[in-house]
Order: sequence, then structure tokens, then C-alpha cells
Amino acid sequence: MHSGFQALREACPMMLSFCWEGFEASQAVQDDLLRIEDLWSLARARHGANGPWLFGEYSLADVFYAPVAMRITAYKLSVSDESQAYVSAHLSDPAFLAWRKAAMEDVYEPFPYELPLARSSWPGDTN
Repeated sequence: MHSGFQALREACPMMLSFCWEGFEASQAVQDDLLRIEDLWSLARARHGANGPWLFGEYSLADVFYAPVAMRITAYKLSVSDESQAYVSAHLSDPAFLAWRKAAMEDVYEPFPYELPLARSSWPGDTN
């Protein structure tokens, strides 16, 4: 993720505070998502039978893809049901939740990645 999927990274900066409503993914972002879904599907089919993660048990591969799961969530990007299940596993994972909680302690004024879109609550947030 640190050097791949450039279109996704450029169009969808890190966002753990809320979700954007109405974000429209470019073809380049959609192409990145298709490649990501192919990689996820291959890993799950070959090695993921023992759990919800790419290789069954939680691994560094899942750490690597946590920012992708975050982007899919925050920008409400369309993915397959299989990929959405993997994203949902991240959203309920204690390590991911701790990462998000720590990130929420930082406040940026002005907000650096403003879009002309409405905001909605992050999944599971009650406020």
C-alpha cells in the first residue's frame, strides 16, 4: 500500500473520522480496486480457510491492507460481497479499532483533505 495503488491513495486520502457521501471513483481507482479484490480473492481461496483474514489467521498482509479497508469504508467504494466481508473483519478487529481510536485524538485545523461532499458517521459510531 505504501507505494502501490497510486490512484486509490491519491483520490482517497486517509480518513478515519467519518465517511464521505457521494464520492465517485475514477476508472483508475476502480482499476486499483479490481486488482486489490483479485489479490484478496486469490489469497483467501488458497490460504484463507481458517479464518476471516487473507491467510486465515491475522498476519502482516492484513496489517498492510488495513488502510485499503479504511478507504473502502470512508469513501463508500463499491466492492464484492466477499471483499466487503474482509473489510468488515477489519472494522471489528480490536487492533484496527485501537488504531482508529488513537488517530481520532489528532485534530487538524484546517482539515487537510476537504471534499465538496456531505459527511456521514463512520460505521459503528453512535455520535
